[in-house]
Amino acid sequence: MSPPRVGLVLGGGGLTGTAFHAGAIAGLAETIGWDAREAAVVVGTSAGSTSAILLRAGLPPADFVARMTGQPPSAEGRRVLDGLGTLRRPRAVGPRARRPASPALLAAMARRPWAFRPEHLAAAALPAGTLDVMDSIAGFGTLFDTWPSAPTWICTVRLDDGARVVFGRDATASISDAVSASCAIPGYYAPVQIDGQRYVDGGVWSMHSADLLADVPLDVVVVSAPLATDDPRALEPGNALRVPIRRRLDRELAVLRRAGVPVLVIAPDARLRAVMGTASMRIERRAPVAVATRARIHELADAGRLAPLATD
Repeated sequence: MSPPRVGLVLGGGGLTGTAFHAGAIAGLAETIGWDAREAAVVVGTSAGSTSAILLRAGLPPADFVARMTGQPPSAEGRRVLDGLGTLRRPRAVGPRARRPASPALLAAMARRPWAFRPEHLAAAALPAGTLDVMDSIAGFGTLFDTWPSAPTWICTVRLDDGARVVFGRDATASISDAVSASCAIPGYYAPVQIDGQRYVDGGVWSMHSADLLADVPLDVVVVSAPLATDDPRALEPGNALRVPIRRRLDRELAVLRRAGVPVLVIAPDARLRAVMGTASMRIERRAPVAVATRARIHELADAGRLAPLATD
């Protein structure tokens, strides 16, 4: 029997989102023996784009958590990580502007407000960020000379018209530029220029873009969703911010389910949400989030909730 064709969706979520993906990737390998490097297609948005590239570069699952916790990686992992360098504090690339980042997008929204999402308004109206996102993804451009051969889709948004642009599927760029653009949080990081166009974080369109997999022949889709929730009815204040993200994800996944494709969503429960907090760019939370997420995967496996992905 051939192994299942798995689509892997790695959602946005800042630095704690990266740690969440690390724990999920390691936990899935430890509990059910699924190596995320074998995914038939990987969709990465913002924080998920960095994890997607590390997977395609061959980083072993266990080394994702080692990277978050400061433990020494395996010899195989070291070969991947040696070129990355250390995470640096982003530098300012210029003075902060006072004007909106995209008057053109604001004008388009005024003409056709129904065609855009609330996140588009923030991306267009906020002044452009001034921090260099490249400082936060140092070294990713060294992992590949060309785009990975296995399908790897990095989601961004073109700032001046609000369109979702998926590098690796319907647009081309270097790994460094595509990942930088996908991670360029509006109002925080400066937009990334690619071929004369400005791009920002793919989360402006969707934190997951799972709908991209609707026409791909797959046996199961796995979604690592650090900014979603596994309980939309929970009343803690921080969960209220996660509920709209989960609802949009559910709408995207409904198309897959109608086509008969099983879906496995990994989202924070109450205990994990408490570890993550609501400040997704706090680097000191990466280690506890990675460890807690890996423990959560073990709990899900013990409860039989990972059955759609089981390889035995």
